[in-house]
Amino acid sequence: MKAKINKKVKRILKWTLIIFLAYFIATSLYYGEGSFDERTGFSTFYWSGLDDLRRADKASGLLVNEQYPTFLDGTDGPYVFGDKYYVVTADNEIVEGNVDSSGLIIVNTGIEEFPSFSVNLRSSYATETYDYKMPEKLIAISDMEGNLTGFYSFLLANNVIDKKGDWIFGRGALVLNGDFFDRGTQVTPLLWFIYHLDNQAPQSGGKVHFILGNHEIKNLSGDASDGSFKYIEIAKRISGEKQWDKAIRYLYSEKSEMGKWLRSKNICEKIGSHVFVHGGLNRLHLRERFSLEEMNMIARKYMGKNTSALAGMNKRDEIITNTINSPYWDRRLNLDWKIKWTYKLNGIKVLETTEKDLDQILDFYGAEKIIIGHSIVHDISTGYNNKVIKIDVEHGEELSSGKTRGLLIQNNNYYKIKDLDAMKSWSTIM
Repeated sequence: MKAKINKKVKRILKWTLIIFLAYFIATSLYYGEGSFDERTGFSTFYWSGLDDLRRADKASGLLVNEQYPTFLDGTDGPYVFGDKYYVVTADNEIVEGNVDSSGLIIVNTGIEEFPSFSVNLRSSYATETYDYKMPEKLIAISDMEGNLTGFYSFLLANNVIDKKGDWIFGRGALVLNGDFFDRGTQVTPLLWFIYHLDNQAPQSGGKVHFILGNHEIKNLSGDASDGSFKYIEIAKRISGEKQWDKAIRYLYSEKSEMGKWLRSKNICEKIGSHVFVHGGLNRLHLRERFSLEEMNMIARKYMGKNTSALAGMNKRDEIITNTINSPYWDRRLNLDWKIKWTYKLNGIKVLETTEKDLDQILDFYGAEKIIIGHSIVHDISTGYNNKVIKIDVEHGEELSSGKTRGLLIQNNNYYKIKDLDAMKSWSTIM
């Protein structure tokens, strides 16, 4: 009897294994299999799958020990280097031209309601300061990730801009709390639009604060692994570099207008009694008694450096730039179960910031609250008895979706706001 049961169990296991292997082979044959080095773009083995054979817009067929191909994908640019610019047309052709003496460039958006805007290039870029007085009104939004449509919709609905995309927020402050790169396909016009508002706001006494997040830092360093392949392709074409990281570093290098501008920005700032930082501050920053000025100086020192340049750095620099403890990577202020398990599976030991730790951190920086992005939440929300405000949400990608959300601070009140009619969609969060 026992022998029959064992035989039956073996038969079941055998056919389970056969079915599993058949499924794996069939899906790999149809959907593809393989990988490539996201730094170099080199693939030792890659099969596109039958579903992608003969496609002209992505890798097709079998790749063995060769570069993974990337392609242009519609209107993009401009990319400005000195007096030259490059744009990609809707037909995937690269057009090169000279910037005229006025320094005016036109940016096409691909948005029907907001098809284009003009930008005046600056002659120089002063390094941003890091400590500001609180304005009468402040709007903060985070993690737009290449989504100009949602960003435009949000600013328009909340009277930061008019329909033409011009600043009408007066002496108000607009804080962009990191991660405007990657994932979406409107990265370049989104960055130019921020540049445009950054130019206009001071003319009315206002200010745009562009806090750099981990995705800004990654791209400056040549890591475009979370971005659309079209940016890698344009980077290769402009730079003449085949290796992905070298091409992307060139695209945002100090030779480019965008690279020079981004290098003037900070990774953390204090506005009134609020610290704005993409990831967070933790007990290591407190223990080492980092000032905001020093953290920004260290981060700026390594912007655009490749990974080999980070090896052997001193302890203080390493804390500010590594992928666990850096202010633009830290997740201890929003350490949910998914993040905890991700750390555990990778053998990383990270302890959540306690409220006592946070009180000491806030006291050291002379702040009452810290506003973070980076770690996604269902809605604009608070933690640690309202001392932490979390503003990384899943934004809408259409106009007036009601899903694109941010934070408004006005008259010592805190509101979550949407890309719908101003005031009608406000709701207090504390």
